[in-house]
Amino acid sequence: MSKNYFNSALIALALFSILACSRKELESSADTSPKSYGVEILDSLVVDYIGLLSWSHISPDGRKFLAMDLQKSDVLLIDNEGQILQTLNKSGDQPESIGPNLMGRPQFRNDTEIAFLGTKGLFLFDLRGNLKQQFEPDFNPIMNFIILNADVFQFRDPNFALGLMAGRNTEGSGFYESTEGTKFEAIDLSKGSYLGVIPFPENSRFKASEIFPVTNTVPLLRTTKEGLYIAFKNESKIFFYNWDDLNKPSKEIQLQVDNFQLIKGKDPKSVNQNMISFDTREFAYGAINQLIWVDGQLLINYSPGLSDEEYERITNGISDFQEIFNLIGEKNQSQWAVVSEDGSLTPIEIPGKLGRIEFVDQEGNFWISPNRTEMERDYEVLFKARLR
Repeated sequence: MSKNYFNSALIALALFSILACSRKELESSADTSPKSYGVEILDSLVVDYIGLLSWSHISPDGRKFLAMDLQKSDVLLIDNEGQILQTLNKSGDQPESIGPNLMGRPQFRNDTEIAFLGTKGLFLFDLRGNLKQQFEPDFNPIMNFIILNADVFQFRDPNFALGLMAGRNTEGSGFYESTEGTKFEAIDLSKGSYLGVIPFPENSRFKASEIFPVTNTVPLLRTTKEGLYIAFKNESKIFFYNWDDLNKPSKEIQLQVDNFQLIKGKDPKSVNQNMISFDTREFAYGAINQLIWVDGQLLINYSPGLSDEEYERITNGISDFQEIFNLIGEKNQSQWAVVSEDGSLTPIEIPGKLGRIEFVDQEGNFWISPNRTEMERDYEVLFKARLR
């Protein structure tokens, strides 16, 4: 099998999805549960901007949006008419820098403050970009793998946030994931304190004697009023935590996904944990990409992955990483579904022109970015929608 490696301490991936599923008729009049969900487009937001824009968050009042230009590390503040109000860049070595990179999608703390998470901690800025407050961690976060538009930083309420920062584990700063220690930081803004939470659950496949590359153990979260949902990328299981205990899940949901392709772990003695390299095969396994909570329902975006034979067939003779990555994306398309308590999945039919569900507003509408493979535009657009 041909392998393609590239050395980097940071990789930024923009994740887009298409799902086209056929609606089936009800088999019985007694069965009232839907066989699939559709999407109703209600409105759209158009922005006169050319660049690699990734949408990040919507303010509680629904009047402002945050987006990131992944090429420039800029954060754009946009109003509900599509006007760019501010362009903020707080990374690098400049004064009031959050560190080299953002460590999660910027979030609105409230209608008047924006929160950035970086290696120097959590920063609050007003809507003009003026620093309001900084919350420094009591450890040295070191991130070797960052997905810039991943859902790894969210607020429970204005005074409590969770973020993926790493750095507490002495064995957790290498390329392979440590099975020990915690995965997230609970940040109490009222106290200015950090607390490590969410260790690998005992029933997680990653709580094992083998080790796995961080590309396949990336966690993601979704906060709700009652608690939070956690998933790890290459595991077809979702864990739910109550807010009063962020170290042990109160519920587990085993997803009913056919042929979810799993990467095999390695003996820790067989690898050089200080070496950072990426094998394109790692990006072709099964993946949980997103969790969305809307109207009391959990939505999931997942990719089932490619078998070894499928991966070898589409990449045979190709050495260019970007070309291989594009081929993987074409073959291993992601899918959206509503998750039931028993782990069964009800497909969501999303038109081909739509891609990633970015966030949900206070009224239960979700906002979807376009599928960039469908057509090129000289503007940016975001669609407001609901399930039907």
